[in-house]
Amino acid sequence: MHNALNRVQNTFGFFTTCAFTLACIIALLSLVPIPAPTESPSASISVRNVQVVKGRPHYYATKREEYAQIKFDLDADLSSLFTWNTKQLFVYVTANYPSDKNSQTRNSEAVIWDAIFTATSTPYSWQNLKQRYFPEKKSKSKSRKGSDTKSKTTDLVKPGVISLKNQKPKYQITDPTGVLSERGNATLQVGWNIQPWVGAMVWDKGYLGSRVGKWGAGKVGRSEVFTFPQLKGKTETVKDRDGPQTPKVGSASPVVEL
Repeated sequence: MHNALNRVQNTFGFFTTCAFTLACIIALLSLVPIPAPTESPSASISVRNVQVVKGRPHYYATKREEYAQIKFDLDADLSSLFTWNTKQLFVYVTANYPSDKNSQTRNSEAVIWDAIFTATSTPYSWQNLKQRYFPEKKSKSKSRKGSDTKSKTTDLVKPGVISLKNQKPKYQITDPTGVLSERGNATLQVGWNIQPWVGAMVWDKGYLGSRVGKWGAGKVGRSEVFTFPQLKGKTETVKDRDGPQTPKVGSASPVVEL
């Protein structure tokens, strides 16, 4: 006869085995798009303004060095990457440029902007279930009413749709040599990473990225080639024909967690 402790251990072991098997099944099924997406993710990026200055790029920098500030326009539709097993989508923009002035290959890569897009809430989401079975007391304050309206409006927006005009970089570009001016053959590239609820993460440059996301890494979301301008704050405008643009009324974008 087994005692109570052995029965508890057997029950817990059986439960963990079932949970692990279920997680494996979910991870495998998430790689098979059901239902099949009607379109593939797309992105287009263009450089708006490039400037190279000399100073301390960060408050903790110990010396003065050259760093670049790149403003860009980004339009992307990554909504097809959101499935029933997608928790959030990590989108980033990298600057690819040669390691030295004489090289023609892009060896250096630096992230200048990134953002996290969470999946839209469903009737079975934790927040909705909590509000359904454990509702919070309604507040009559205007601030609470405004926040509720904002959250309801955000849920109606299609996830993964990005529209940025004349966007400032979040991170400055520096080089180990300390010299970045007049560096040619540089481009901007859009990348993403799918973080599921259960399963492995999928990168755009990985093997699953070309199958699940149907995204040709290095071909989609790449800007035209540009050159870093000279030092002393001289600005080189690559694309600025129509001037700064703002999104049209009604073309709302998801809330970007910066």
